[in-house]
Amino acid sequence: MFLRSADKHGREAEKNLDLRIRKTRRAIRSGLVKACQAKPYAHVSVTDICSASMVSRTTFYDHYTDKDALLAEVVAFLLEEITPALEGLWFGEGRDARAVARHLADVYARNGQALKTLLAIRVGGDGDLHEQLYRTCCSVSSEWARGRVDDEVLPLAADVYASVVLTFIERSATKPLTDK
Repeated sequence: MFLRSADKHGREAEKNLDLRIRKTRRAIRSGLVKACQAKPYAHVSVTDICSASMVSRTTFYDHYTDKDALLAEVVAFLLEEITPALEGLWFGEGRDARAVARHLADVYARNGQALKTLLAIRVGGDGDLHEQLYRTCCSVSSEWARGRVDDEVLPLAADVYASVVLTFIERSATKPLTDK
């Protein structure tokens, strides 16, 4: 089920909520992805999300102010799962690229449809998974590279790393990884 692991290692606020609330929010998050698979995000309404998640509009608004707030939360959950792998590549003890690839493949295995769907949504800001991944990659690689590469090269190095990671994730969404 979509973003189940976020309950396991997600934000403190989500962990401390009643089980029924967590299940409702999980259903609404899944409903957003289902609705976005049927039509472009710009044309998805709260009613579409509610229909896909089998909750009422009142229940939706009990949890979220609008569809953009929901999208931002879904993106934040996915980033929480992906970021440790990105940091591990640069700061981990072994800096094992295969371990990072395996972690990203696991994230894709759990949330593949959501990743594929959300990477196609370009809204800018907190709800844009592509943009948020790009920023995270640039931030992580820049932090590692400070003092190791010339300041003039730093933005280019960060840009290259971000592009490689995004390409890897987008490729995984269309062509699943094998154990090799």
